[in-house]
Amino acid sequence: MKSIFFFLSDKHNLIYRWFLFIICIFVMVYLFPRQGKFKYDFDKGKLWLYENFYSPFDVAIQKSKEEINIEVEQVIKDSRHYFIFDDQIFLEKEYNFDDELRNYLKRLAFNLGKSDDEIFIRTFPEVYAFKKRALESLKKVYDKGIIQNSKYIKDQKGNYTIIVIKDKIAQETRLDELYTKKEALQIIISSLEKIKGLNKTELNSFFDQIITPNVFYSEELTENARNKSIESISLTRGMISKGELIISKGEMVTIDRFQMLESIRDEYEKQSGARKVNQSLLILAQCIIVTLLLGLLLSFLLLFRKDIAEDNVKITFIFMLVLLFVFIISMVAKSKVLNIYLIPFCILPIVLRAFFDTRLASFAHLVTVLLMSFHVPDALEFMIIVLSGGIISIFSIVNMQKRSQLFITISVLFTIYLVIYFAYIVISDGSLSAISIAQIGWLAAGAAFTLFSYPLIYLFEKVFGFISDVSLLELSDTNNPLLKELALKAPGTFQHTLQVAILAETAVRNIGGNSLLVRTGALYHDIGKMEMARYFVENQITGVNPHDELPFAESARIIVNHVKAGIEIARKNNIPDLIIDFIRTHHGTSRVQYFYRNYLKNFPDKVIDESVFSYPGPIPYSKETAVLMMADAVEATSRTMKQYNAESIDKLVEDIINNQIEEKQFTNADITFKDITTIKKVFKRMLRNIYHVRIEYPD
Repeated sequence: MKSIFFFLSDKHNLIYRWFLFIICIFVMVYLFPRQGKFKYDFDKGKLWLYENFYSPFDVAIQKSKEEINIEVEQVIKDSRHYFIFDDQIFLEKEYNFDDELRNYLKRLAFNLGKSDDEIFIRTFPEVYAFKKRALESLKKVYDKGIIQNSKYIKDQKGNYTIIVIKDKIAQETRLDELYTKKEALQIIISSLEKIKGLNKTELNSFFDQIITPNVFYSEELTENARNKSIESISLTRGMISKGELIISKGEMVTIDRFQMLESIRDEYEKQSGARKVNQSLLILAQCIIVTLLLGLLLSFLLLFRKDIAEDNVKITFIFMLVLLFVFIISMVAKSKVLNIYLIPFCILPIVLRAFFDTRLASFAHLVTVLLMSFHVPDALEFMIIVLSGGIISIFSIVNMQKRSQLFITISVLFTIYLVIYFAYIVISDGSLSAISIAQIGWLAAGAAFTLFSYPLIYLFEKVFGFISDVSLLELSDTNNPLLKELALKAPGTFQHTLQVAILAETAVRNIGGNSLLVRTGALYHDIGKMEMARYFVENQITGVNPHDELPFAESARIIVNHVKAGIEIARKNNIPDLIIDFIRTHHGTSRVQYFYRNYLKNFPDKVIDESVFSYPGPIPYSKETAVLMMADAVEATSRTMKQYNAESIDKLVEDIINNQIEEKQFTNADITFKDITTIKKVFKRMLRNIYHVRIEYPD
């Protein structure tokens, strides 16, 4: 039992990585669609490159979206407008006729300044005949129907047919079979003209107030009838028999063949989802695909970025980011409202490039796109658009020095999306007529949402302790408060750090490392000297050396302690751990040679405790930290040279770096002898330029 515990303790990092790998496979397979995928890839206007294809089952041919849309438009065009006939209107008019007439006459009398009786006699001398004839005329026009003035029939001709609901019975009625208010008014006035003494103008005014429509437009009934007609449209046309030849090898995929193939593909995926026997095989196949793709990503890390593969935080971050995008696209693909191109796919490569390198960002993006392609209907179009967009995004931020570059990236990204989308439409349909404005809108939104990569980069920096190039640029600004404090308290050390930064940055650029990272690390590597600046020779401008009054061991302790002090200052000022590593490793486990040798010289018989004169380490672990150690030692020692010439500078560089190699300071760093040779050449050339070493010309 104890041996198992020790084994698990010893291998816990490896066990964790395998656990992470298996969990990612399980979740991704769970998110995968549960229907089989048609193995043939085809598109309109392209050649059929496979063997002769026969239908595997009987299936109805589905209509294309264009055909269905045409039929829907025709239904809308041919649909009738529904009106309701209200027979209560006339009964109300008949019941209230006497009151309406009396009120009208009173208003007329008031306006003319005459009595009611006088107006009544002058206007309606034959009142009983008038009432009888008027009600008969009203009944006549209301029985036929007075239609409401509706925008739906405003421009229609008289033979246009509508549906009128009267006594719960729907009847087709032509417009010219109904009266407008104007026509009804004319008929009533005409029928009353035979009665003597009536004033026609006042009659018009009275009946214009009386007459109201009794046939009203019903939007609800019209919409219901139209929707029923649309729902009754058949989604299929014709049948395909099992074993029927659909297309031969080398034939063009015409529009008709395309619809037949689409119908077979849809039916195939439905049937594969319904067959329980295939579910287990389907899941097994999906496990194989996911394992293979994630395995490729893991293999890439093990072969080319072993430092990341062995870092649990970094590998968790990468795999969780891939899993997150697969989860998002699986959710959006199931949605009937959202489009998959609304997802800002390029956030993944941009974020990975911000923290790692271009190769890793590109490869992880490729693997993620391949995994996501199983969730989309047109996988080829999806992969072309998203892969191209991701690669362009990576290229556009390779040297991102300002966060505003993200806006440029988004503009370029949307342009690439648009160009590829247009090109793909032309290849598929042979014209630009199939371009969808809505799809362009989704692509624009997806490109715009890529801006979220900026706050995400900041969030991931805080959560995972990563550091991006933009943050490095901000830290390497010499106006940074901590660097300004260093320049004020230890000006000599500050000048030293600037020279080291230039040397290290140039050298790392020549061997393929992160020049911005090493420059930033160099600027902060000696901040611990601020606390006791006068104990370091570069800050001793008065000629007084306080070490003259101290024992050698105490002097060594003060010098060594600047590493610990630097780490504490950096942490207090929230400097990222990646930069603190430069402070921690820039002397490795080397000795403070000056005081060590003086101690040996003055106390040859004493047993020396070498740990007192040695830095605690650790030794450098990367190209960048190794180069900083070299640059720091070379620059500091070069200041003590008595004579500057090509030979003395070459010897200085060779001796210092070779001594560090002998002390095994670079055994943990991924740096080669070829890299070290290149670094030496860079240092020699730059030191000659710094100290203006000239070639001696012959007399």
